[in-house]
Formats: sequence, structure tokens, C-alpha cells
Amino acid sequence: MDDPQPQPPAWAGRAPDPGTAPGGWATRPRVWAPRIWGPRARLAGFATLGVIAVAAAVRVYLVDPAHPGHYPVCPFRWATSLDCPGCGSLRAAHQLLHGHPGEAANFNLFFVVVAPVLGAGWLVAVARAAGWRRPLPRVPARLLPVIPVLVIAFWVLRNLPLPGCTWLAA
Repeated sequence: MDDPQPQPPAWAGRAPDPGTAPGGWATRPRVWAPRIWGPRARLAGFATLGVIAVAAAVRVYLVDPAHPGHYPVCPFRWATSLDCPGCGSLRAAHQLLHGHPGEAANFNLFFVVVAPVLGAGWLVAVARAAGWRRPLPRVPARLLPVIPVLVIAFWVLRNLPLPGCTWLAA
């Protein structure tokens, strides 16, 4: 009966990394795969995010961002006097929370469109983390590169001094 061949050590076959350790073998730690969070940890993370979002919404509901001194100034607007894509979002959120979507759109139209989508995305993520087995909507992968293009287009358009674009400014 033949004896099985001994297996080479795990480090065998690697090229030496000169000058790192006696014998020329690398002493650097291995690169580990990213951590894959369990369902309970994901659910806890989404719940924490939800609590933070509700606390922020209560603050924005109670304290009007249109009155100066309660919230910090946008650093991009302070430095350039131009609107960033998020300028006006706090005032828009305040108006949405008070039930005035038209006024909210005057402050930041992009936020008014995206806020319900983000809320629905959070609900879908919570349902998946909670173990919901029924099919849930997914964003098609080919649409993901469109998101930064839309944000940049909104950013540019709201700062152009054209008649149709001045309405987009905060």
C-alpha cells in the first residue's frame, strides 16, 4: 500500500519577499475578506439608522431651518456662494414634515423626489434583514451609474443663471 504524499506547507510556492524576514519570507498578515454581517447585526444597524433618522426628523420638525443660527451653514455655499445638491434640504424637509410639498420643492426639488425613494429603500433593506421571504424590489444594476449623473446634473442646473434653472436654486 502506498503512503499518501505529504502536503506542502501553506507558505510553499510563494515567491520570497526580499528583505522582510530572515529566510526571505514575508511576515505581513494575510489580507482578509470583508466581514459579512449576520441578519441580526444588519437589522440592528438598520434600526439604529432609523432611530437616528427619526430623531433628526423631530429636530427639523421642531426647529425651523429658515431661521438662521440653528443649523450650520453649507461649507460649499459659504466658500463659493453656489448651491450644492443638498442646499435647501433642511428647509425642504421641514416643509415636507409640515405637509407642504410644494413649498419643499421650492427649496430643493431633488430632495423632495429622492426622500420617499430613500425611505422605501430603507424599508426594503429592513424587510430583507428581518428575513422577509417574498420577492422585494431591486434597483437594476445598470441604473446605479445614473444616480451620480443625476446628482451632478441637478448641481450644475441649479447654479446656471438661465430662466428655467433659477427655480432650482435654494
